[in-house]
Amino acid sequence: MPQETLKQQLQQLHHTLQQHPDLDEESRELLQSIATDIANQPTDQASAHDLNDQVQQQAIRFEQQHPALSEVLKQILDTLNRIGV
Repeated sequence: MPQETLKQQLQQLHHTLQQHPDLDEESRELLQSIATDIANQPTDQASAHDLNDQVQQQAIRFEQQHPALSEVLKQILDTLNRIGV
């Protein structure tokens, strides 16, 4: 079940990115990279920890200017934690 939830959240992230053309290119590329890393789900503990840190940092970064994007990232982080990534 969490895998399906994660897939839906990744789709929501892509949709939200499309709705925010005002994001700078660096932010957009970083978020797309994070989405790719999540979809590939790291198998080793260090990579999983780095991914969690990246998602959390971006959620905090976008909290003020892009609250919808921040919320999606927080949901993804929660799901990753529930599945042990």
